[in-house]
Amino acid sequence: MKNYLNILKYFRVSLVRKFILIMGIVLFISTSMWTYLIIQKDSKQFINMIVSSGVNPEEAEKYAHYITLKILSFAVFLFIITSITIFLFVLRFVNRPIKKFILGINFIAKGDYNDGIDIKQDDEIGKLADAFNKMCEKFRIKQVELNRQKDEYQNLFDGVPCTITVQDKDYKLVGYNREFADKFDPKQGDFCFYAYKGRSEKCPNCPVEKTFEDGLAHYSEERGFNRDGSLAYWVVKTSPIKNPKGEIIAAMEMCLDITESKLLEFKLEQSKKKYYAIFNNIPNPVFVLDADTLKIIDFNESVKNVYGYDKNELINKSFLELFKIEEKDKYYETIKRHSLINLSKHIIKDDTQIFVNIKISPSEYPGQKVLLVTTSDETKRIETEHQLIQASKMATLGQMATGIAHELNQPLSVIKTASSFFMKKIKKNEPIKDEILFTMAQEIDNHVDRASKIINHMRQFGRKSEMSMENVQINEVLKRAFEIFNQQLKLREIEVVWELTENIPLIQSDSTMLEQVFVNLLLNARDAIEEKWENKKSGDKKITIATKLENKNAIIEICDTGTGIPEAFLDKIFEPFFTTKKVGKGTGLGLSISYGIIKECGGSIKATSKKDEGSCFIINFPILKLNL
Repeated sequence: MKNYLNILKYFRVSLVRKFILIMGIVLFISTSMWTYLIIQKDSKQFINMIVSSGVNPEEAEKYAHYITLKILSFAVFLFIITSITIFLFVLRFVNRPIKKFILGINFIAKGDYNDGIDIKQDDEIGKLADAFNKMCEKFRIKQVELNRQKDEYQNLFDGVPCTITVQDKDYKLVGYNREFADKFDPKQGDFCFYAYKGRSEKCPNCPVEKTFEDGLAHYSEERGFNRDGSLAYWVVKTSPIKNPKGEIIAAMEMCLDITESKLLEFKLEQSKKKYYAIFNNIPNPVFVLDADTLKIIDFNESVKNVYGYDKNELINKSFLELFKIEEKDKYYETIKRHSLINLSKHIIKDDTQIFVNIKISPSEYPGQKVLLVTTSDETKRIETEHQLIQASKMATLGQMATGIAHELNQPLSVIKTASSFFMKKIKKNEPIKDEILFTMAQEIDNHVDRASKIINHMRQFGRKSEMSMENVQINEVLKRAFEIFNQQLKLREIEVVWELTENIPLIQSDSTMLEQVFVNLLLNARDAIEEKWENKKSGDKKITIATKLENKNAIIEICDTGTGIPEAFLDKIFEPFFTTKKVGKGTGLGLSISYGIIKECGGSIKATSKKDEGSCFIINFPILKLNL
């Protein structure tokens, strides 16, 4: 652009001024010479003519000189007029357009492409002006696009949500974005280490220095302070800036503020420590299992206290290894589908068996779905409960001693009668008919079986056993419990009404312990009726035993026509050692133990009563899914 401007200036001086000057001189010389020659020629002819006509030669010469001056004056005038005409012509059609060209070029040099050159001529200069204006329009379009891109990139540079600086080889700031300016309030020419960290010397591990050394990008994590003095953390990435020759002239450093994530990381670390402290100090064993394979990923310190295993002995092993071999498949699906498993048996390190309740909850572990499994050792409680249950059984057997003796006395009487008959016949040496012998032998056999059945039943009932969940038909358990009381109730003239639903679905329970529950309830019903009969000699002496199916639940009802339970005591009758019987007639453990057994089997029990009208105990068990 400057060269073009100089050419036009040179063109203006050389062409216009020199042209006018040369043309004027040439015109002046040619006119003068032409006039001089004409005057010389004509003056000689004129003088000769005057002299020949008798005029004074001196006068004639003066007159000729006068005419010469006139002609010269006319020539000068003509020269001036011609020069002025040429000057005005050149000024109008050459000088002014060139001035406009120069002015337009000056505007272009300043970056103003809007005005152009206003020359309305049809000659070469006009065409040159049109071409120049088209060139300016293209420049203008290019400049607008360049300005747009410049503004766009500048806005992007300033709007990037991280700090960006450009540093020279002395680590001085030669450029930075708005984010950096707002955070650190730098001054142009500050050292980067001073602007960032207030240091007086370069940082020991400087990524910018490494970039200047090898021309590669480098990464680091830095810590410093914000403008307000708060602690800050950055991720730093550097890259080289090269000139057209490929030489590194500066380095760009980009810093992303990771203060919040770093503080969250610290909080997370503290939270993890707190979590592990809590996790390891939970008094119950807690296992972290893979949700699919049930492999043990982690567990707390209480596992060692209860199970005896160290970390390296259980990690990555299946949780099912803690169960009996024959129960592993059963518990694989149960653990996945249920949130609570009551009274499972676990094998600990010394090969002994413990009873545990298992609570399961889905959770998230880093990168995978897990199950949090908490176990609680119920062995001591179960042992205590079994001791109480056994004591209750013995107390029940003691209360049933009279009835049992009567039950056994009947078969013994038959056997005694038969043996006396045989001995009498033998003494008299009388033969015994085969039919009579067979009948009496059959009676003896039947009554021996009956006595054995009673003894085996009492032995089984009184035996100390662990709870074992199985599929149970409640009608059969009720009938088996009633066999013990059949004779007693007959002797006391207590009527038993059966209202059983046939083919009632199975439930999940322990049949032996459930039988004890029914025995306890029948004992209480018997005692309530007898207590009422002591005070009142009239009224029904009746026990109703019923089963039915309601809303996918098996319902057992044992009702009596005894004294009833005061309403104020209905909420307390299942508490240990609470009894409504007279002193010496009850321990207060029967209903408490029954309540515990039913709860362990997944059922519920409640009582309804009206004073002097009797009581009714209602037991509810969910039926097994295989019945649905």
